[in-house]
Amino acid sequence: MITPGVCDLGPLKLHYLEAGVGELVICAHGFPDHAPTLRPMLEALEVAGFRAVAPFMRGYAPTTGEVRSYESAALASDLLGLGNALGAGESLRLVGHDWGGVAALHAAVLQPERVLRLVTLGVPHARAFARALREDPLQLRRSWYEFVFLARGLAERLVADSNFAFLDRLVAEWSPSPPFQPVEWVAIKRTLGAHGVLPAVLEYYRAALGQSERDPALSDAAARWADPVKVPTLAIYGDADGCIGPEVHESQAEHFTAPFRLRAVSGVGHWPHLEAPGEVLPPIVEFLRG
Repeated sequence: MITPGVCDLGPLKLHYLEAGVGELVICAHGFPDHAPTLRPMLEALEVAGFRAVAPFMRGYAPTTGEVRSYESAALASDLLGLGNALGAGESLRLVGHDWGGVAALHAAVLQPERVLRLVTLGVPHARAFARALREDPLQLRRSWYEFVFLARGLAERLVADSNFAFLDRLVAEWSPSPPFQPVEWVAIKRTLGAHGVLPAVLEYYRAALGQSERDPALSDAAARWADPVKVPTLAIYGDADGCIGPEVHESQAEHFTAPFRLRAVSGVGHWPHLEAPGEVLPPIVEFLRG
């Protein structure tokens, strides 16, 4: 059974969905998305004997609070803080898709002694992605939307126009078949249309490109964004992903110093866990049990 919860992280009230009992797995969503689409993953982990929790990431309703930064160190601190609040101790497992994967990777870098296992979906190590943006013209073209998002104010209007038609286009570019059921996509747009959500989530991109406010208290943690990952990791991606190319995922192994497994899923795009759940969820469960 999936139930809602809320965690008080000081200025941030982090809402989440959870299922099951056992050792904690935090499952973090990306963009454009929200926690409810992770229900099948939560249910699979519940059956496997875990306590699975999917937070609404900072900026996404119903999570609330005055926050200063949307840099990856802040996102990572949210996951680690949630783990602390839920009593995970040194037995925390992280699963992250897209920006949730960025947060999970950074959390694993910051506190590898606490993170037992890490699963990323559709997102490579930060250093591999940064290198691709510098050196790979094809990946730079794939990432055109990130530079649109830098236009503060204009981007918000452009993305929200005509019932988020911009995002319809983006999702169609990223996946060869719709990753969301129509009712799910309506719910995601409703979340993004809630007061203050869209400007907040676009700040994720602005922070990554150095165009957003940074929290001085996180300066040391932020400086470690490209450190090697010392946690056993399973990285899953779709080989038809129009957001981040297969060659970028394939270039990341050198940035992991613990056992690293790379798994490509044929014929699917940016949301492998939604587009091919029967192929993706079982190996995630198996890996997290290890």
